[in-house]
Amino acid sequence: MVNQGAVASVRSGVVDVQLERTLAPVYRLLRTGAKRQIVIEVTEQLDARRVRGIAPTPTQGLVRGMSVDDTGQALQLPVGKGIVSRMFNVFGRTIDRGPALADVTSRDLHRDTPPLEDRSTKSELFEIGIKAIDVLVPLERGGKGGLFGGAGVGKRCS
Repeated sequence: MVNQGAVASVRSGVVDVQLERTLAPVYRLLRTGAKRQIVIEVTEQLDARRVRGIAPTPTQGLVRGMSVDDTGQALQLPVGKGIVSRMFNVFGRTIDRGPALADVTSRDLHRDTPPLEDRSTKSELFEIGIKAIDVLVPLERGGKGGLFGGAGVGKRCS
């Protein structure tokens, strides 16, 4: 049986939901709207039955009292070799009009990090394919790096 509820309040992209049966955990996806097109990700548990969430989709037409369904799962994203050079929306669906994804699995976006003993300790370079960056500012695999520049100056990695 699906855990259902109703919209308690809407403030732009922040939505409070009153659930009927059980409290939805943080990161759970809720769906509402006429065609269940409005998605809400739970970010906070307010009390025994109310949760607050962020809607990554437009909330136009969402009103108090509208029914909400608990999907029973968190946001899932594709992982694997098949996602290389592809473009995705916030829900992990391809938006580049390419072929269907192959050789991928889905994982929760908010899953726990791997334990320290499972992480690699060797230092290895991460080549992004832009020669000027690979030579002048080499990046370490697993590390962080930032590129600064104006809009449209070619910072995109492909």
